[in-house]
Amino acid sequence: MNKIPKVSVIIPTRNRPKDLKDLLLTIYNQDYPPIEVIIVDDSSTDLTEKVVISFSSQFKSIGCKLKYIKGNGEGLPAARNIGIKFSEGDIILFLDDDTLLDQNVINALATFFKDNPKAMGVQPNLLSLVNNIESNMTRKLKNAIYKVLMLSYYKENELKVRRSGMSIFPINLKKVISTQRLFGCCCCYKREVFNKLTFDTNLKRWAYMEDLDFSYRLYHENPNSLYAIPYAKVIHKVSKEAKLPIKLNIHMKNIYWFYIFFKDIFKGSILNLMAFIWALIGNIIANISSLIIKNESRYKWRSLIYLLESYIIAFKNLKNILMARLDFFNKNLKIIK
Repeated sequence: MNKIPKVSVIIPTRNRPKDLKDLLLTIYNQDYPPIEVIIVDDSSTDLTEKVVISFSSQFKSIGCKLKYIKGNGEGLPAARNIGIKFSEGDIILFLDDDTLLDQNVINALATFFKDNPKAMGVQPNLLSLVNNIESNMTRKLKNAIYKVLMLSYYKENELKVRRSGMSIFPINLKKVISTQRLFGCCCCYKREVFNKLTFDTNLKRWAYMEDLDFSYRLYHENPNSLYAIPYAKVIHKVSKEAKLPIKLNIHMKNIYWFYIFFKDIFKGSILNLMAFIWALIGNIIANISSLIIKNESRYKWRSLIYLLESYIIAFKNLKNILMARLDFFNKNLKIIK
């Protein structure tokens, strides 16, 4: 790209009008505004549409179209695919509705693509308010344990996928790094990527690991084409609004983990399979340790029961998982409003 590319922003949303409003304000205040912001709405009320209408004149004043599209209710991946069809930009930035952007984010991403023509996907420096709550000592201890258990852990200037399907996430990102995956809540791709790839609509609602699935497939087709940059920051608030009930949430995380592992990671490798099985055991160990250390009440221990239930369901339906048939679980998501 010889000139700075035009950016389309796609925001899937569901019953989070306040969070969406906060995000739209940070997009409106960007140094380099996008040519369009596409809201794909799976909400059960009209409050989101009202938020979009209230911002339409402001965005028009900066030369940015604000488009509202009613989603099909099938979840995040489906909403993203819908948004892509209506987009016009050279690059497409996907944002979760509970993120906030520094003023330079869109300009930094677009400029990176201009200066690095081989880049296919880029993400800004993602900061989570949840991680900031933990003490430094607690974070370091948890990190060391999770590393041994083949679970996700943090490391400076690294973003990779582990043999188990879990990830190494960057902390204190201080330089541009080549990555093996991108985060879904703030990832940016060239339009040409979507000539071959789409988001997996087998994954419903907030679709745990959909971001790893899409970006890791892209990484395998185009190694050394994904990057993370430190000088543009996005805050992920991790909203409590419109969350799944705890049981469904835990079941989703583990059943979808099974699905993504066998779809993208396994590749017939015994080492990968052993790492996955060890991580399953490690997940149980980590959960029990956390409950004991925090001296949680009996009520909180229900999360361990739900975890074990999810494993049983996944193993019972392993054939369906291997054949990409997830309705045995997804049917439960359809009845949740």
